Amino acid sequence: LGQFRKNHPAVGAGIHKEISNKPYVFSRTYSKGKYIDLVVIGLELNKGKKEIPVGTIFKNGTKVKDTYSGKTATISKGKVTIDSDFDMVLIEKL
Repeated sequence: LGQFRKNHPAVGAGIHKEISNKPYVFSRTYSKGKYIDLVVIGLELNKGKKEIPVGTIFKNGTKVKDTYSGKTATISKGKVTIDSDFDMVLIEKL
């Protein structure tokens, strides 16, 4: 979790936007000059296979990684499916 925060200024300094309330999924965005950082975080999710909405943060076809589990996936229909043993996701663009 600390490494994700270190790699993504959006976590600490970014703009927070709720994507869904249950499960709790939100985006954090940060930009300065030409630098743009976008992440989606999901908390209190079901363990196992989960479908996470990403709002407009990542376009369909974008390859992403859940850095918490190490799993990779592709955005489809505004969502990403991750199958992991954790109840949290930390999604970043690959």
